Order: sequence, then C-alpha cells, then structure tokens
Amino acid sequence: MPDKNQNSKLDQNKTNRHWKESNLYFTMSRLFHNKLAVTGMLIILSLIILTLLYPVICKYSYSLVDPFNAYQTPSAEHIFGTDTLGRDIFSRIVYGVRYSLSLGFVAEMLGLAIGIVFGCIAGYFGGMVDTIILRICDVIQSIPGILLCICISQVLGSGFFSTVLALCFTGIPQVVRLLRANILSVREQEFVEAAQAITCGNIRIMFKHILPNCIAPLIINSSNGIGGKIMTSASLSFLGLGVQEPLPEWGAMLSAGKNYFRYYPHLVIVPGIFIAITILAFNLIGDGLRDALDPKLRS
Repeated sequence: MPDKNQNSKLDQNKTNRHWKESNLYFTMSRLFHNKLAVTGMLIILSLIILTLLYPVICKYSYSLVDPFNAYQTPSAEHIFGTDTLGRDIFSRIVYGVRYSLSLGFVAEMLGLAIGIVFGCIAGYFGGMVDTIILRICDVIQSIPGILLCICISQVLGSGFFSTVLALCFTGIPQVVRLLRANILSVREQEFVEAAQAITCGNIRIMFKHILPNCIAPLIINSSNGIGGKIMTSASLSFLGLGVQEPLPEWGAMLSAGKNYFRYYPHLVIVPGIFIAITILAFNLIGDGLRDALDPKLRS
C-alpha cells in the first residue's frame, strides 16, 4: 500500500517544480534580482510604512497651527522646519503620502480599467467600432495632457475625486492604443480560433483568452504612469486646481511656499524632494518590470 506521506511529498515537489518553471516565478525572480527595481520598491514601501506610522512618529498634528513658531528652519524640534502658519512640515509630508500615492494609483487603475474595456472592443471587433474609438482617442490626445487636466479640474472643481477623474481621463487613449495593438497580433492565433470554434462568447474570449496574453505591456505602462500621475496631480495642486489646503498634498505645499522661497527655501525644497524621489522610484520599478517581462530574456 503506498505511503500517504510519500505521495504528499511527491505532489509537493511536483507543485514546486511547476511553480519554478512558471512565467510568474521567472518574472518575479528577475525583478527581485534587479537592484534598481528593488530600490524603487523599498522607497515606496518606506513611504507607505511612514504614513501608516504617522500617529507614532509625528509629535505634531499636520493641521496644528502655531503662528509663534512660523517659518522655523529645520531643527531637532521640527526636522523639516515649519511653514507659514507654524505647522510642522515633517508631519504634513508624512501625512501627505496617502494623498500623493493614492491620487497616482487610483487615477492610473481607473484609467487602466476603462482603457482595457475600449481597447479590447477596438482590437477584437475592428471595423467601424475600431475607427470610432481611435478617432475619439485622437481628439483626446490632440490636447496636451496638463491642459486637458486643467480644463476638467476647472469644470469639476478642486478636490480629491475631481483630480482623480481629470488624471484618469488623460491616460485612457494610451492604454486603448497599446492594448489594441497587442490584440491585433493575438486575435488570429490558434487558441482564439479554438475558443471561437467551441462557441465561446465574445466577452469570454476577450477577457479570459486574449487579455491575459496582452497584459505585460499594460503592467509596465501603468507602473511608469503612476509616477506621471503623481507629477501631474502635484502640478494641478500647485496651480490651485487639485487637492488644496488645509490638506497636506505635496503639490499644494509647494504652492503655499513658492512666494517665500528666497528667504525660506525649505518650504519648497522638502516637498519637491519627496515628489522627485517618489516619481524616480516608480520609474525604477517600471524599468525593472520591462526587463523582467521581456520575452527575449526567457531564453
């Protein structure tokens, strides 16, 4: 009678072998061997941990106004100094991580979801539907991204959700075109014809059979896109159209301190450094994903 423990070990070894031979294992292995990509992930992870530990590591509330300590330069009491109202800049930077990161991530994911739907429809059906969708994308892309964001924000008003909608709208055409191009090269392959032969529905074919084979470029594009969304959201806040005071969004902090840069440069330098580091981190992750998902490296 076969030993159950031995059979269990054989099944476990077989599972481990299949896992090590999978594309996901290969991708993750290459990604975590990329030092620059790991550095980017550590930076983002550190920022997330900082904002989660905000009640523990920050002695002052981000909204605490203390006019008697306004314009303080960095010191042991205030690591990054204080702003024009005496608010602790370190507390505002740490608390503001949740706004800057969530703006970039939510806007990118929302734009990605909408772009995937229209990209699949355009690439799979083609014809007149494809032409209409591409012409709409042409119209959107003919307007500079920051100008389009300004127009949408001006109509919807300032605030978190208005900024998310403005940011996601500008990224949809790029996702649509990228996905459509990949679907055109995949939809004629044999596994798609087999799915059609057994009368699978169009939605099932698009999202279960075709989309998983086109997802790699979208992942890379989204990783780089989050950094771009953070930059654009900071620009909108700087112009007075994004997330505004008293919320400590980094772009709004830049806007509040720009008039005092000559005498109190830390009001601009500190949030500017955090914006630059965050965007750099997402770009490093995007470059690492591009190298890890490159099919030529599989061989």
